[in-house]
Amino acid sequence: MFVEIGLFLLLVLVYAVLRDRRPRNCPPGPVEIPFFGRLPFFDEKIGENLRKKYGDIVSHRTGPLRSVYLFDYSTAKEAMARLEFADRPDTFSAFNVDDQKIGGVLGSNGAHWQHDRRFVLRNLRNLGMGKSYLEEAINIEAKALVEDLKKYGGEAINYPDSFRTVALNIIWQMVASTRYDLRCKDVECIYRLTNEFREKFTVLSLLPSFIPALGLLPKSLRHFLFGDDVIDRFAEEMINVVNEAVDKHLEDYDPDKPRDLIDEYIKDMKESEGDDNSLFRRGALNQIINELFFAGSDTVHSMMKWVAYLLARYPEYATRMQQQIDAVVPRDRMVSLDDKPNLPLIEAFTVEALRYSSMLVFNIQRSATRNTNINGYFIPKGTIVSVANYSIHHDPRYWDDPHKFYPERFLDDSATKYTAPKQGFFAFGSGRRQCVGELLARMELFLFTAAIIQHFDVRPPHGVDISQDEFVTLAGSHLPSDKKLIYRSRISTSD
Repeated sequence: MFVEIGLFLLLVLVYAVLRDRRPRNCPPGPVEIPFFGRLPFFDEKIGENLRKKYGDIVSHRTGPLRSVYLFDYSTAKEAMARLEFADRPDTFSAFNVDDQKIGGVLGSNGAHWQHDRRFVLRNLRNLGMGKSYLEEAINIEAKALVEDLKKYGGEAINYPDSFRTVALNIIWQMVASTRYDLRCKDVECIYRLTNEFREKFTVLSLLPSFIPALGLLPKSLRHFLFGDDVIDRFAEEMINVVNEAVDKHLEDYDPDKPRDLIDEYIKDMKESEGDDNSLFRRGALNQIINELFFAGSDTVHSMMKWVAYLLARYPEYATRMQQQIDAVVPRDRMVSLDDKPNLPLIEAFTVEALRYSSMLVFNIQRSATRNTNINGYFIPKGTIVSVANYSIHHDPRYWDDPHKFYPERFLDDSATKYTAPKQGFFAFGSGRRQCVGELLARMELFLFTAAIIQHFDVRPPHGVDISQDEFVTLAGSHLPSDKKLIYRSRISTSD
């Protein structure tokens, strides 16, 4: 009797293991532990090793969720344009502050995604994105940044919070009619939580999202084992910030005088009251605000760290860019977008910073909505698809000497005209989910970079060598290690 039971259990186990195997004709990948797969990863070194071993399309599984990584630009661009890869994975719900977990632009799908994306694009354009008066607002923040850096008096400092606040102020004025002083305490808690999130977030933190059964564990035990309480604390703080902004707008809302994106949403929400099919909801608004808060500030903040590091690391480029600025821009005004044609090296510098840094190691994930294929490989429905930005940006098939920081790759032969990359560039994604704020981000990066170059020499402290690249990858973001740099003013306050 016991023998028969043992044989039956063995057969069940064998059957389960066989069903758990990588599906036939799936892309190759590392050996998978039965029922578990492998730990998820966000590190560019692991990604590069997998690409070298298995090729441009790699399969990888954690729990029941299978991921496919695309390491080739042409393959990624073609796949991201396809309708069956337009969705986000269900794992995004862990970061959604909508009570129904379906609203917003970044992580939503289907009708809600189309509705919210159209609303955000329409209103950001109406509120200035791509228009000349937005440039004026950016340069107000650029001037504030210059004045903030001057206050340090040439002291060696870590990357300042003002890098983030100036970017936040641009989007937050359009969203909530609010501008923060660069040294105010109101956003300090959020910045602290963001830094804590990056520093404490590990691949283990995501295991409960990849393996739903782990969510059945007591919350205290789950937090102890996986450290995912950092996600909960982060979400709770953002819910407080978002609710405060929306509640304030509801208190003094005037339907005849909408001031910003929140007012416009409230107007549409009130007009659709009683319509059971309306997608205008308080929860969806909360998630839209949450996403714009971070998408509009955190990415530019991270890139400004790269800009400061690269200016200190390659002072010869800073000198050449200063010469270009001094030749065409009077000292009593800031660089404008109209100056861009005469400042080709600055535009080339910022685009090369985007490529070289590959700040987002893997682009934001997509999910297959049906069984399909990529380059002949079978991709089962529900597979998470990730584009390896870092690998594409450092692929010798598209870039000469890809690990070299070389802005001249984006200049013509005479070095007098900027030439945009035609292939191999994925910083803002591609296809139906391409970044909605790309135009704004490019404007900010160019004008903030130009402001720093125009007014400061950025250098490491005396005797500190930063010639050896030191980078870290935190929560999927590739960043220069924290460094103290000196921002030495080029122009006195009397000039």
